[in-house]
Amino acid sequence: MIKITKGQNVVVMDAFGRVMLSKAVRKQFPARKFEVLVKKEEIRLKPIKTLDELFGTLPKISMVEFRKKHDEEAKHEHTS
Repeated sequence: MIKITKGQNVVVMDAFGRVMLSKAVRKQFPARKFEVLVKKEEIRLKPIKTLDELFGTLPKISMVEFRKKHDEEAKHEHTS
């Protein structure tokens, strides 16, 4: 759990809509992609896990075979 002292939990959005997260937050949530959830007057960022992080959560799936099949399907989509 991150301890946030007064003033450290405020971020500023720049002219391009970018928001900088503190190093402590980035270390706790190493994701590079986030789902943006908007609810009333709140904006929440939910980390999206990579395929590598999800590996092992589904039984009997080979990551190598999964990636190979994915690449073949993607290749087929681009040539159709």
